[in-house]
Amino acid sequence: MARVSLKQIVGAQSGLRPAVAAFERAFGSAVVVEDATGGVLLGAAGGSERFPVVHDGQHLGAVSGAHGAEAMAALLGFLADKESERKALGSEVLQLYREVNLIYTFSEKLAALLDLERVAHLTLTEARHLIVATDGAILLLDDKTGALTAASAFGDELPGVSGFTRGTGIAGTVAATGVGEIVNDVMGDPRRMKAVVDVRSVVCAPLKVGDKVIGVMMLASTLPMAYEARELKLLNTLALQAATAIENARLFERTVQAGHERERLLALNKAAEVARAGYERELELAASIQANLFPATLPQLSGYDLAARNRPAKRCGGDYYDAIPIAGEASVLLCVADVSGKGVPASLLMSHMQATLRALLGRTASLQELTAHAHDLLHGSTGDNKYVTAALLELELATGLAHYVSAGHINSLLVKDSGDIIALGSTGAPLGLLPPGLPYDTTAVAIEPGDCLILCSDGVPDAQNEADEEFGESRLTAILQDVRYQSSAEIVARVFDAIDEFAGTTPQFDDITLMVLRRLER
Repeated sequence: MARVSLKQIVGAQSGLRPAVAAFERAFGSAVVVEDATGGVLLGAAGGSERFPVVHDGQHLGAVSGAHGAEAMAALLGFLADKESERKALGSEVLQLYREVNLIYTFSEKLAALLDLERVAHLTLTEARHLIVATDGAILLLDDKTGALTAASAFGDELPGVSGFTRGTGIAGTVAATGVGEIVNDVMGDPRRMKAVVDVRSVVCAPLKVGDKVIGVMMLASTLPMAYEARELKLLNTLALQAATAIENARLFERTVQAGHERERLLALNKAAEVARAGYERELELAASIQANLFPATLPQLSGYDLAARNRPAKRCGGDYYDAIPIAGEASVLLCVADVSGKGVPASLLMSHMQATLRALLGRTASLQELTAHAHDLLHGSTGDNKYVTAALLELELATGLAHYVSAGHINSLLVKDSGDIIALGSTGAPLGLLPPGLPYDTTAVAIEPGDCLILCSDGVPDAQNEADEEFGESRLTAILQDVRYQSSAEIVARVFDAIDEFAGTTPQFDDITLMVLRRLER
């Protein structure tokens, strides 16, 4: 209760003196009102019997007089009670106005902030203006781990303390239940965290957005403190506003991060577009190189019918074929090769292969020696993972006698006029793969009138259908036996058509190259 004095009551009550005069007339005697020190406030000094004026156990003064003094003392005591109540009510209204004004100002300040740490710091600063505390902290909840991490703190006890988790300790309990608490005897509470040594009293409120708890706000005192429901209500009000501001700050942060991520992705996309354009140019260059390596037209061979076709799996492949007349066009060198890799590197290696063959042709004593020299040159000028498989056949046109070398290549097929098929297998290692000095064997071949020679890359037998089945050599030989009397161009077309029909909608995954040489009937 607010403290009052008889002097204040007499001064505050403008109608008291006329009332006392009317009182005296009614009782027919004078009364004297004195304060606690004996000073006369009303009436003349003196008087017989004295009656004390008491308020809330406090002696305010006395009333003396012959008649009615006791009633006047009671009246003054009643007026003292009312004056005290009036002062207390005024003080409470003033405090409420101050709190409302601070909360309103706090709301305006929060609305201007979009930084989480600044929001947390401002909230604790404003809370200290309304609630007495030596320490305080705003702890944000991690939904996945349940950890409560300080966004801001003040004092000597709470800053730096870790280990807060949902469901553990006083703060953890509030985070789990979503209900604020007052604990004025922290030392006697079994939930007290051992790391918080000197805290005596705590008031703690949840930070809630709707029904979701995103953290807690706690104020504490290292001195004994009797926090009341009024403080918890204030803290809940601040926490509610802070929670919304924190969520807005998080949303803004995510938006900024999303903007940065979008800019990063745009930059990556731009870089990818530049890289793709470069890759497209590289493919165009590789395709141009490859196209120039294939002979524009195949040589016309007297007594023979020659045709070839290449279809890369992608824009630029790694297969190569050639037909090079030698010895004054009395002989011809036929070649089908499969270069390791794809793109510009494969095209460059193919170019190297072509240049090597043409440079060595006519300068070596035999096809066997030519192949060995080509291997040594390719090994010395390419990396360990670069190599070429090749089927090479040197044919004497007049006799049909030929020498055949296969550098790690798949089987070539000789379809006899009778329909019998002779498989020509590998006679040595791929070109450029192993150290120099490797020997290459040759196979003697006689191509007689009506015979048909097939050189191809592994894209022919390895072609697959939707069931992952391979086209295989057996399907190829069946087709060759059936169409061996047709022109070389028609045989090439029939094989490609059969592969496409077999593969169906399955994309071509490897380059396909096919060369067909028929010796015409006499």
